[in-house]
Amino acid sequence: MENMPSEEIIYDAIVVGAGPAGCSCALFLARANRTVLIADKALFPREKVCGDAVSGKSIGVLRELGLLGEIEKNTHGVINGTKFVSPNGKEVTVPFPKATGMDCAGYTLPRKQTDLALFDAVRHEPHITAMQKFAVEEIIKDDRGRVCGIIGTDGMSSENTPEKKTFHARAIVGTDGSGSVVSRKLGLPSPTPEHTYMAIRGYWRGIKELTDNIELFFIDGVLPGYVWIFPIGGGAANVGLGILLSDMKKRNEHPNRILMNVVNSYPSISRRFAGAVMEGQIGAWTIPNGSFRKQNSGEGWLLSGDAASLVDPFSGEGVGNALVSGKYAAQTIQDAIAATPGSEPLSAESLMPYTKMVDDYLRPEMEQSYKLQQLSRHKFLLNLLIGKAATKPKVRQKIIDMLASDEEKKKVESPWFYLDVLLPW
Repeated sequence: MENMPSEEIIYDAIVVGAGPAGCSCALFLARANRTVLIADKALFPREKVCGDAVSGKSIGVLRELGLLGEIEKNTHGVINGTKFVSPNGKEVTVPFPKATGMDCAGYTLPRKQTDLALFDAVRHEPHITAMQKFAVEEIIKDDRGRVCGIIGTDGMSSENTPEKKTFHARAIVGTDGSGSVVSRKLGLPSPTPEHTYMAIRGYWRGIKELTDNIELFFIDGVLPGYVWIFPIGGGAANVGLGILLSDMKKRNEHPNRILMNVVNSYPSISRRFAGAVMEGQIGAWTIPNGSFRKQNSGEGWLLSGDAASLVDPFSGEGVGNALVSGKYAAQTIQDAIAATPGSEPLSAESLMPYTKMVDDYLRPEMEQSYKLQQLSRHKFLLNLLIGKAATKPKVRQKIIDMLASDEEKKKVESPWFYLDVLLPW
């Protein structure tokens, strides 16, 4: 039996949003014997537009939560590397480091399936009360300005009519995505267009020459954006386009049209789509990049995942940082409660270690990825780097190292990096 929500008790934490960040936070708290209410406006399973990758940090957190096996039960693609295609048509494929204890780097599968596995774990956890179709409308503050609760509409009330409900907790965690209600009600600024990707994706079945590599196309007609093809298993692929919102606003062309022009007309891609069939509709979403530094903790509140603008600015991958930041939020709340027993909202000072963990362990990688993103905007440099990597093992190894190591990413700032690439060898 799932727990019933109570307006009479004070939860240790209320988590708003049941995506990867929210479920991670709720599960880690519950397994530390803390009471959690998690609420989402959707009814699961639900669609979530995404690039669909589960790799890197995601693998580690899912394994720690005992959920990697649940992910593997679904039809999925196995990922071992990335193929980069430059504007002048040069190609290079570089391997990813294998995930610990696995014979591949990670998986790709629809977020609908990944999120359902996480939500199923949440709603069967004894210390968690899970609410679906609950739309948060307000946050509550006490007389000292500390966030202490939420007010929202319960779309699954017993009378089958929406009902206003109020819940209280010592900490409120906003994990409700790029359009976070919690963030808005706190009055926090959204990432600017220069730090926000516009992304679209569709699913195709029957694309030729799919492998165990994800594919990134930095090509004319799309730059300074890029197109991807991610195999998701069963002969299907996630095909999408990512471009900064600031660049999209300068173009008098709908992103769907840009993507379909590539699928139908770009020579090396269109031939692979001959006979392929799109399943469903093209979906769109915004990606708040980690290059935008957003306040993520305060009096009685925390933000994690996309709500905290923690997406990798180069790859656009957000699930890994969402899962990890949810874990950090849970650790911080657990420590704060242990240090300050009672029922009062947790202070900004007691929640500050969360911001430090994000800054120490996630921020440096995002800052270096932002530099790589800026590099990828330049056609000349893309042609040079990918062209050299296609024929020179030393340059190819540089790309492999950059994908795996933060220290190697830092070298992109140095003129010696470009001199190394320019040398004929």
